[in-house]
Amino acid sequence: MRRLALLLLLAAPLPARAQFMEAVSGLFESLNSIAFYTQVGAFTNSEEIEGTLADFGVSGIGAEALLDLPGLGETDFELGLGTSILRGFEATEPTLDLRGTLRTLPSIAVYASGLGVPDDAAVSPYLGVNFGILELWNAQGFDADGNVYAVAGETYELGATAGFYLEKTMFRGLYFEASYRVRDFESVTWSAEQLPEGWPRAFDASGWNAIVGWQFRIEDEGEGGE
Repeated sequence: MRRLALLLLLAAPLPARAQFMEAVSGLFESLNSIAFYTQVGAFTNSEEIEGTLADFGVSGIGAEALLDLPGLGETDFELGLGTSILRGFEATEPTLDLRGTLRTLPSIAVYASGLGVPDDAAVSPYLGVNFGILELWNAQGFDADGNVYAVAGETYELGATAGFYLEKTMFRGLYFEASYRVRDFESVTWSAEQLPEGWPRAFDASGWNAIVGWQFRIEDEGEGGE
């Protein structure tokens, strides 16, 4: 789909391409910061896969660009565009050695902050909702004889977030959040037509995430930038 969109853009008349680039440029003029984070999580609904981090969870990293949206009263809104990965899981089926990564690309979120908190507060709480495209990336399964089976899957990721951001401290930019994500692979595609008994044809990777990150502000002239 992304390739098709690019081809259509290249095939479009020059005025249309210019309008598209102007729209993209205008969007990123609202860019206020870029965030990088690490995350840990746990699957809550899956009988087919489980985390291996401390025999319980999964871990990963992510990045997000944050853009200003029009506010409403004392509430500020931001648009988040990002990507993330989760690793460290295995199949519960003992005959399957499953290796791979869960990758969200792209992830789109809307955050609401302010929420009646004074502007000079040291901590700024926020709430958010997100949607993304999730894929089982670079994944393979191995049987007891060492045979390799490629496996792929794609689904949506939908969730809600609550967190807080440090404002008036020496650690300004540090933030913490907790979220729940729905990630249900209703089917996965294996490279073999005949699978060993007990190997999953679907699995649910929904669960809780905890995130620690750092938000790098892009200062404008009013904030001391050049």
